[in-house]
Amino acid sequence: MKYIIDGYNVIHQIEQLKGKRLRSQREGLIGLLEAAQAQNKRFRDLTIVFDGQSDVLAPRIHSTVKIIFTRGKSADKKIKEIVDASSFARDISVISDDREIISFISSAGAKKISVDEFLKKVYRSQNRESSFKLDQAQVCKINQELEKLWLNE
Repeated sequence: MKYIIDGYNVIHQIEQLKGKRLRSQREGLIGLLEAAQAQNKRFRDLTIVFDGQSDVLAPRIHSTVKIIFTRGKSADKKIKEIVDASSFARDISVISDDREIISFISSAGAKKISVDEFLKKVYRSQNRESSFKLDQAQVCKINQELEKLWLNE
């Protein structure tokens, strides 16, 4: 199954990313999805589509998540193009709550997954697969260190 993710649509629904800089939000989503891939082979083919140009985010050379910046067109239009160009649209799941995208992909034969449903699957797979747990103090320390790295502080 190929997953096409409406990047900003998903970011705006992740509580932990609210209030952060846009670059940190994108990095947070990418990191979350890379972790999901590592925990569950169901998520091996993930593509995030963002509005904008690639120079707004330094490319991740070793990322397992495909990242598309749309340069001059909307992410919605790019997602539609990807689905429309596929000869196996039924093997594509689009993650978005955008009504226009949902309407289009349904008529094209692709599957729709709401952002909430997708995030539940991602979090559930990570919790089920993980053999260790971090306490709240460890989580806070790791998050602070990651913010310093992401923000180059």
